[in-house]
Amino acid sequence: MRLCTAVLVLAIASTGSISGQTVDISGYYENTLQIDYTSRTNEQLLNSSKFRLDLSSSVADGLEFVGNINLIANVGALARDLLAYLPDSVARELEMMGAPVTFALDRTRTFLDNAYLSWTSGPVRMRAGLQQLSWGPAYSYNPTDLFHRKNLLDPTYEKEGVAALRLDYRWGVGGQASLIAAPSEDFETSGYAVRIGTRIGSIGYDLAVTAHLIDDSTAIQVPDLTSIAQRRGAAGLELSGELLGLGAWFEGNYNWMEVESDFARFVLGLDYTLNDGSYVMVEWLYNGRSQAQPGYPVGDWLSNLFFGEPVGSGWVMSGIRTDVSDLTLGSLYVFASPDGSLMLNPRLDASLAQNADLAIFGGVTVGREDGAFPSGLASLLARLTVYF
Repeated sequence: MRLCTAVLVLAIASTGSISGQTVDISGYYENTLQIDYTSRTNEQLLNSSKFRLDLSSSVADGLEFVGNINLIANVGALARDLLAYLPDSVARELEMMGAPVTFALDRTRTFLDNAYLSWTSGPVRMRAGLQQLSWGPAYSYNPTDLFHRKNLLDPTYEKEGVAALRLDYRWGVGGQASLIAAPSEDFETSGYAVRIGTRIGSIGYDLAVTAHLIDDSTAIQVPDLTSIAQRRGAAGLELSGELLGLGAWFEGNYNWMEVESDFARFVLGLDYTLNDGSYVMVEWLYNGRSQAQPGYPVGDWLSNLFFGEPVGSGWVMSGIRTDVSDLTLGSLYVFASPDGSLMLNPRLDASLAQNADLAIFGGVTVGREDGAFPSGLASLLARLTVYF
């Protein structure tokens, strides 16, 4: 039924006009091959095909509809083996508890990622529907992004839109105030956020303050391994500009938790572009939510896999990106945890044609076996994307 609906929308959109309104169509097809290997689990192969259709239409003066439909088909190891991504001690603990050690991906999936109406009048914009609500300048992790969750076992790494009402007011150069409400069952359990940002021209920095009040379910309790539902408040700060000739940014917040202990989390980064065009960067994440040393609790590991929550006290991420040829970029990033574990993340991005890209990237973990990046995992992904 969902597939038929998607096809029907495509057929209607292809007419080019609905009640005199022009519909703009774009999108892409993407194929991803993922191979994960550890000595404990051997190889897991997954092939994923994704078709995304983007639609936009100017409904009236200042009123616009934007949306996209995603169709995903997975073939291969749909039952993802959790043991490949966990230390041996955590794997044994899960098995002793009789907990499931696999996560099943859907063979086919059709869903709306974004679908919203946007009304603009001068400096005011109102938006209603499924939309992206992520903020922050950081690369490796965004502490101020509290509405979206990322399942690390899903090779498409979807960050789906959130059903919300949003009001923006803009002024000057870089000035913007945003109010967000994400309705739930009632006002008490709904999510709310505020962001006020501006550019401070005298020092050349972009500055923003953020505040959130949401229902949080990203912590997993033991032994029943269910999510902890709790109210979460947060106050955050974003800062980006230049420091001694280097690009510099800060993103962080302090979180008040209903059930867990309160904690702080922030990211501090620097980058620089060399004379030959090569780009180098370093970024430090401090994570006050997890315990600082191994062995980390089972709940922390599962929160990492299913919600993208970091394990341990944080990491230092460093990297370099450079031109391999006119149409190919090569990069290498290293994630180093204070507990003595590392993840190497090489990547190659090639433009095959004007509308076709190929990305080959992967990860190899080394160092401490029970560290935040458990040693022994090798992962390789090849992703071909064709745009239209």
